[in-house]
Amino acid sequence: MAKQYLTDQFLRNEGGNGKRVEIYDKHDIDPETQRLKRKGVKGLLVRITKAGNKYFYFNYWHNGKAKKYKIGDYPDIGISEAREIARKIKAQVNEGIDPQAEKNKRKQAPDPQTFKELAEEFTEKYLPTLREKTRKEYKRIIDTELTPKLGKYPIKDITPNQIISLLDAKAYGKKPAPVMANRIRARLSKIFNFAIDRRLIDSNPVEKVSKYKKTKQGKDVEQKRNRYYKPEEIQNLWEHFDNWSEPTGSVLKMLLITGQRKTETMQMKWDDIRGDVWTIPAELAKNKEEHLVPLSPMALEIIEEMRPITGETDYVFCSPKEDNAPMKWLTRARVTIQEKSKVSDFRPHDLRRTVATYMAKLGVDRTVLGKILNHKSLAGDDQVTAIYDRHGYEDEKRQAMNRWSHKLKQILEEKETKIHKIG
Repeated sequence: MAKQYLTDQFLRNEGGNGKRVEIYDKHDIDPETQRLKRKGVKGLLVRITKAGNKYFYFNYWHNGKAKKYKIGDYPDIGISEAREIARKIKAQVNEGIDPQAEKNKRKQAPDPQTFKELAEEFTEKYLPTLREKTRKEYKRIIDTELTPKLGKYPIKDITPNQIISLLDAKAYGKKPAPVMANRIRARLSKIFNFAIDRRLIDSNPVEKVSKYKKTKQGKDVEQKRNRYYKPEEIQNLWEHFDNWSEPTGSVLKMLLITGQRKTETMQMKWDDIRGDVWTIPAELAKNKEEHLVPLSPMALEIIEEMRPITGETDYVFCSPKEDNAPMKWLTRARVTIQEKSKVSDFRPHDLRRTVATYMAKLGVDRTVLGKILNHKSLAGDDQVTAIYDRHGYEDEKRQAMNRWSHKLKQILEEKETKIHKIG
């Protein structure tokens, strides 16, 4: 029985050599120290066919019988996602549940849920978590734009082409409204993600539908946001981050310290941190390429403060509501900070733009800045440089991150100095 700590690089390069093989996931041990570096999941395996196709399975025992649960195809499902699914299956087995039998029951369900039924459940369970203004806008879009067009269809049967047709009518109709089409698209995507969380469907058809470009003429134009925060605003925001419950407060601080994307940061795993480097896996990164983020002492301090709180889970910023799952939303924090701080237009994404702006002011080279933000166009990557330069600039990135960390500390200490002077 072949064993290997499964990685994207290994799976990409492994071809099966003309015969079917099964390779089990195992722990990664440092050969020099003999210490555990990364945890595999016992029972998880990848099957590689003669043709080179790869499928994830989970092996388990139930009532004295060996069973195999198919998780999905690689690379449609990445190794991190496969491990996460395998852990959930393992938890079911430990509770005496047969996951494969449950899966078969779902397949035999007589009537798939319609979009109208899904929308009603979404309205009942999700909308109450939103502020009133946002809730009303969701309800309006569901009642006037979505349910009349999609309501009668089973959610499993709704295709990207149906969605494109619905959105095109809004974007290119008698009164072209591409921005509103994008907003409808966003709300619809949220509803399908809600269905995925409840195991009603396996994938979100909206993800295969592109956003619409804004018109150059007319009122339906969404201005490109270029907001970044001044020192006084940073001080005010940090105070609110400090007073927020964990792990939300630390996530917001990490966004301002590292300048990384919100979703990638919220899904940071303990296994992804090695020394002072955080590795964002390819399947999680926006450009689908592994991204290395040097961590300043300020960032490492935040992470270590989380260890007593979430150290027994997989995620540094583990959800306080779900067992061993990452945080998914910062909506409540965003709304509250807008209402109670002096930064009434606060958005978490502006923290990323703030980091980029200050780094540029500090003289960080544009290419290095692009590498830090994992932004290809800013880094100047083309197809050639992307191949030969993928793992470069680590020293330059680390210097830039430390430079920004030092500047951020100065900004925060200036407020402390002012407070002491007044006192």
